Amino acid sequence: MFKIFCDANRLRIIYFLKDTQKSVSQIIEGTGLSQPLVSFHLKVLRQANVIKTRRKGTFVFNELAHPELIDALEAFIEFSEEKITTEGVFTGPNCKPPWLKSEQE
Repeated sequence: MFKIFCDANRLRIIYFLKDTQKSVSQIIEGTGLSQPLVSFHLKVLRQANVIKTRRKGTFVFNELAHPELIDALEAFIEFSEEKITTEGVFTGPNCKPPWLKSEQE
């Protein structure tokens, strides 16, 4: 699973899907990734059972198969930031991935 989550683009897609199901075109627009890149990463995420799809007419909607995954990823990121900061390796505000940063940062 860590191999699945080591790619920033896959994480961006996962976080974009955290609240509701989205079509591929919505994912492209919302993440700023190209269509071939989104399609590739959606395939990887589907094969790993991270996301599931639902067809409605000509549209295919993607959603997280396990929404609690977001909590696990955020806990891991928080743990990683704390570990990095306490060991003095990194002390700046840019440790979080850009899609997790708050408006104030």
